[in-house]
Amino acid sequence: MKTLKTLRGKFAAFTLIELLVVISIIAVLASLALPAITGALAKGQIAQTTSNYRQVYILTQSASLDNQQAGGSGCFPADGGNSGTNFVTNLVPAYISSTAFNNLVTVKGQLSNSQVMSVASTNDQGSIFISVAGITGTAATYNGSGPYGAKGGSFVTLGGSAVSFVGTNSPALTNGVTNPGTATAF
Repeated sequence: MKTLKTLRGKFAAFTLIELLVVISIIAVLASLALPAITGALAKGQIAQTTSNYRQVYILTQSASLDNQQAGGSGCFPADGGNSGTNFVTNLVPAYISSTAFNNLVTVKGQLSNSQVMSVASTNDQGSIFISVAGITGTAATYNGSGPYGAKGGSFVTLGGSAVSFVGTNSPALTNGVTNPGTATAF
């Protein structure tokens, strides 16, 4: 009879083939999980961008209401002859610091990945106010060239609706959303 000590010695070590099989199984599982992890990361970044754009909208709404109360014409980009630059100077530094504003509109490390549309407070509430780059045209179509590519993007309407979308054929872009003006990149 063999002793317990000899049996343990024979079964305690892995062979090289067994080790390679285990490593290859782990590699296959990791390659299957990688696209799901990447997609979830992109969706999280898009949600963060939407939240940041909503904060810019709230700041603009506050500045517009204050300006109208003081007898002005509002603070949205096309109110009273504003341009994209005047729009920013109406918010910074009175309502937010330039650093904080830049942090809100910087998408994937680039200010130019955000665009503000030429809208006034009197435009249709479905008009796009701020969006990721790549949303163009009068039908507000997304061409997939924005910072997230074909994975999606986000925008906020003049009425305050914050929308995150996945892919390039999102129903959110064709469901009552208009784009009456031109886009100005930051």
